Amino acid sequence: MRPNIYINGRFLSQKMTGVNRFAFELCKALYKKGFIFEVVAPKKIRNDYYPDFPVVNWGNLSGPLWEMVSLPLFLSKHENSFLLSFSGLGPIFYKNQVITIHDLAFLVNPEWFTKRYYWFYKIFTPIIARNAGKIITVSEFSKGEIMQYLGIQEEMIVVVNNAVNFEKSKVPPTGKVIEGKYLLAVSSLDPRKNLLRIIEAYKQTGIDGEYKLVLVGKSDRVFNMEATTEITERSLGYVSDDQLVQLYRNASLLIYPSLYEGFGIPPLEAMSLGCPVLISDIPVFREVFGDAGWYVDPKDTSDIRDGILAILKNSELRRTLINQGYKCAESYRWERSAGKVIEMVNEMLYTDE
Repeated sequence: MRPNIYINGRFLSQKMTGVNRFAFELCKALYKKGFIFEVVAPKKIRNDYYPDFPVVNWGNLSGPLWEMVSLPLFLSKHENSFLLSFSGLGPIFYKNQVITIHDLAFLVNPEWFTKRYYWFYKIFTPIIARNAGKIITVSEFSKGEIMQYLGIQEEMIVVVNNAVNFEKSKVPPTGKVIEGKYLLAVSSLDPRKNLLRIIEAYKQTGIDGEYKLVLVGKSDRVFNMEATTEITERSLGYVSDDQLVQLYRNASLLIYPSLYEGFGIPPLEAMSLGCPVLISDIPVFREVFGDAGWYVDPKDTSDIRDGILAILKNSELRRTLINQGYKCAESYRWERSAGKVIEMVNEMLYTDE
């Protein structure tokens, strides 16, 4: 009997962050490829999403309780159910499932998170990782950390890269969000994103009369960081995809000297839209972006400052970064990532047929 394949749709009730975008875009790409599944979601889903794939609304709960109580109840009522979770952990004790761990930042740098968030994931991540049939992650770097910190065998982990969904030729212009020249930083209010060093490096460049510094991203209560006045004065907060596309298109530079990532979606989005990128010299960025970005020491404010000035003042360097960025972004496609998911599921479910 062939199993019923379901996808954990809790992400449809949450804002479109990087993790939730991964889930949404994978669902769209899987559906385009003819993969048969249904997304099981809470009753209330956000207007951010316009799913063209089948969605079943189920249960009266929301948040983690929906995932831990309502979703397993649904699965128990449908015989031979197989679950894919692309964003959150999924039901903790459900065995017939694949989970996704994007990174292990909460174990590597617990001080970045609230104690409640840290302890929840520290306790339950190892349990669900051992129970799952397979684990998806987004880079070889994260795969190595899952093996190191959780003791998971290599053959249990499948790397499915993030990809880019903003294509320069397919997104119509909608006007400028910011007038004049500006540098852009896109991130949540998260200590790893290095926002204070970005601001300090920008101030040290002496270009504030010519270029603005614009911050984009939402605050999140799971992170152990409060917005300073300097952050809030420069921040646009959470913006729509259309606004974000225009911000990338018109920015002189994306600054992304993150201290830690599992992948790093904003640099890839910026590259796909012709915006040169300054990124931190950390192993995962070398893996993902190769020679498509300008690398700096994320803990050295003066190195970030010098990188900003180098890109702004050297037109040949800018052209090279833009061209390399296009090539890099072209190599990451949701269709390819969906193909890896389908290959994994076929190996797990149908190899004996």
